[in-house]
Amino acid sequence: MATTTKTIKYLRGSRFVETEVSSSTVENLRLEMEIPATASISVNGRDVTNSYELQDDDQVAAVISNKTGG
Repeated sequence: MATTTKTIKYLRGSRFVETEVSSSTVENLRLEMEIPATASISVNGRDVTNSYELQDDDQVAAVISNKTGG
């Protein structure tokens, strides 16, 4: 069985970078890109759940908040 890949635009630093992934959902993307379960993920500017199905050219941003204190 062939692996199907998608090309998404993943936020790295201050810009979106084209990234080829084999994940079909946000849940799989978390595993593939080692994104913590506590990170918030938005696609095309909208918060999404783990069941969201990724599409080619989606703009994906993960916000990892692990800071404490002020």
